[in-house]
Amino acid sequence: MGWLMARTALIGAVVALLVALVAMGGGLLGITTIWPVLLAVGVGLAARPVTVGRIAAYAIGAGAGWVATALTAGVLPQTAISDAIAVVAALVIIIALAAVTADQFPLWAGLAGYAAFAGYYEPIYAANPTLFLSESPIALLTVLLAGAIGFAIASLGDLLTAGVSEPQSIADDHVLMTEGEAL
Repeated sequence: MGWLMARTALIGAVVALLVALVAMGGGLLGITTIWPVLLAVGVGLAARPVTVGRIAAYAIGAGAGWVATALTAGVLPQTAISDAIAVVAALVIIIALAAVTADQFPLWAGLAGYAAFAGYYEPIYAANPTLFLSESPIALLTVLLAGAIGFAIASLGDLLTAGVSEPQSIADDHVLMTEGEAL
């Protein structure tokens, strides 16, 4: 149990250090808030190791969030029913992708990507919906970049703590020695 605590503390320290660096320099990349990075770190660490499918699902989820907003901004009337239709359309994309790939593109990672885009862009859109075409691509790229940085941090945390693993118990050693002696 102590090894798990040590590994968690070490990964947490790596994540904290790297996220602090992003918080200090992220403005240069257009990352003005750190929570999309932390969301991607969480998705990356949720089920180790980070996989291409999880990253792709997150990115497609963010893209589906953009599609939902595009439907609301330019196609559907501004009503609660239209908002629901747009969200369901985006969710159908994410759900279908997870189902067709037998969860190689996990549903939860796609939902996290959708949430990252929606959470980041909705206040921007609400402030000035007429700027959707100029502001939303930048917001999508910002969320994807923040996600990529978050996944990189999760992967680096895993890589740097790879040597911290569960020690073999004395009982396991005894079983191995007994089996080895029998040979």
